[in-house]
Amino acid sequence: MNKRISAALIINILVVLSTAAITISYYFYSNNPLVETGADSYKFFTTDSNILAGISSLILIPFEIQILRGKREKLPHAAIVFKYISTTSVMLTFFTVIFLLLPQYGAVFLLLGTSFYMHLAGPLAALVTFLFLETDSRIKLWETLLALIPSILYGAVYLTQVVIIGENNGGWSDFYTFNRGGYWYITMAVILVFTYLIAFVTRLIHNKLSEK
Repeated sequence: MNKRISAALIINILVVLSTAAITISYYFYSNNPLVETGADSYKFFTTDSNILAGISSLILIPFEIQILRGKREKLPHAAIVFKYISTTSVMLTFFTVIFLLLPQYGAVFLLLGTSFYMHLAGPLAALVTFLFLETDSRIKLWETLLALIPSILYGAVYLTQVVIIGENNGGWSDFYTFNRGGYWYITMAVILVFTYLIAFVTRLIHNKLSEK
């Protein structure tokens, strides 16, 4: 029995079930005043990054089952890269909560109910599986750039809604305060640099623990 793949499979199943259940629950209720319900929940990077992590776990599950059944030897590199991208994204969520949002809103709101999973447990589950369990291949240096894609896409949508359209014209409020003082370009540059730092360090640790 491959204990490493068995552990990864169990965690991935839990991630998929938890993410699906919480996302669906947003259409019925929210026990946190900072969490939007229904389709509005998708405007938060927290929700989007966790869904991305759930999809990456879902993709890996059948391959891990095949390995346990002796029908393949390793996880496909493309699936590991996708897990790497999603792990970087949820860890950006994790660090944003820790360093930016906790000082503003406090732990009571940001770790209450479903937010405990979306802000803390989910990101850490993705990190643990990627770093220590899904170590079948190494991430190439140029692939660190792929980890920036979700942040760039979300940033483009956020800026369009907040800066170009504006809340008064039906756009989003600046709930992440990225445009405080009109300095959205500085905030976005810092986020991209920080995202790349997460991607670089995550790749470094993953590669040290991966098979050659």
